[in-house]
Amino acid sequence: SVDLTHNLKTTNKMKLFLSTLLAVIHPTVSKSSTRRLGESHSKTKDPETDAKHLPEIGMLMDMAFPMWEVDSDGNRIETKECSVNSCEWNPYYLTKRYDGLHPDFGGHPTDIDVGYAFYFASPFGGQAGGGSPHHCSENDDVSSIKVQTCPKVKTLDDDGPNGPGHIPPHIALASLTWAVDGFMMDKKKIRGLFHYKRHGCRVAPDALFKLIREYFPRTNGEEVEYPPPFTAKGGNYLYEFPSGRGIDNQEPPYTPGPPHWCTDAFKTIDHWADYCPYIFKGPDAGKYRHPHIAYAALEVYVAKFAMPDKCANTWLENNPWYLESERATTNIAFPVMDADDHPKTSVKNWLGQPILPYTYPSLEDEKILKKAVEGAFVTKYLYK
Repeated sequence: SVDLTHNLKTTNKMKLFLSTLLAVIHPTVSKSSTRRLGESHSKTKDPETDAKHLPEIGMLMDMAFPMWEVDSDGNRIETKECSVNSCEWNPYYLTKRYDGLHPDFGGHPTDIDVGYAFYFASPFGGQAGGGSPHHCSENDDVSSIKVQTCPKVKTLDDDGPNGPGHIPPHIALASLTWAVDGFMMDKKKIRGLFHYKRHGCRVAPDALFKLIREYFPRTNGEEVEYPPPFTAKGGNYLYEFPSGRGIDNQEPPYTPGPPHWCTDAFKTIDHWADYCPYIFKGPDAGKYRHPHIAYAALEVYVAKFAMPDKCANTWLENNPWYLESERATTNIAFPVMDADDHPKTSVKNWLGQPILPYTYPSLEDEKILKKAVEGAFVTKYLYK
């Protein structure tokens, strides 16, 4: 298990980096434990009765992000009033296009929205891929640059101005899961993960960083190669459904690849796969969940467990600002899709694939390439 009674051993530069990072993120006032991140210790037990272990992560996501009812085709059965205490989310999740928008559009909060400290997003500066971890330059041709070829923030040590650089959210999810399981749900140890006055119901980033380095150490002078989420070393996250077998084989067994299921024609032009839908056929259709959503759900659960008088059962209750109508949203620009003529709140729209020839951004999305958004962003690459 991890002893969190000692301060994180970082240099002054790392401490300064964390302090600066946390100031701009939207505020809210053991190694032997390596079970799969979609697997419960006791699936038949009520989470309240299995007091020594965490519930299955899918159950935690449903608790933190209550889902609306759908029919057999994934269509929403009833549109209800949405408030901080009553809002529901889309259980038949197919596209990241509407992430960061009102829940009724079918998306979920973004990495930026959940305040994930080690995402290192690119700014919405008018370049391609703004709001993603890929950092394209303002000098790149927006219409043709392949976003996935733009670099992520990677560092050779943890002490510079960009600290550890981009750490995939599934790594934080795995680290926090293994640590909390190692604590055997010891409330005092879990409470040590939080600094409520500074970070509210979010795990303190310095505590999270210490856990990450406990399970995923760095050799100074080298980049850290983090294992994929669907591998044992990456946490065996069960809500990924990688598309390695191709769009015509949306069923187990899944083989390594992105979680986006693109047409063969789109794959030939080798543009960013993130524009393609998540798994939409077979027994797991609509079941993809972002690791940062799983991490946020786990964070909600352990915060409520550790501070029941301060933290709520759902993510929205802890983050009511998300429903503010004047909030600058963190949704990213998409290319023209082949289902753009269908309502944005419909399954048919969510199933859209990029049209060929590739046209980015869509006319409607062009206006969101450049916008002022709260959060932590790296501008170094934008002006290269």
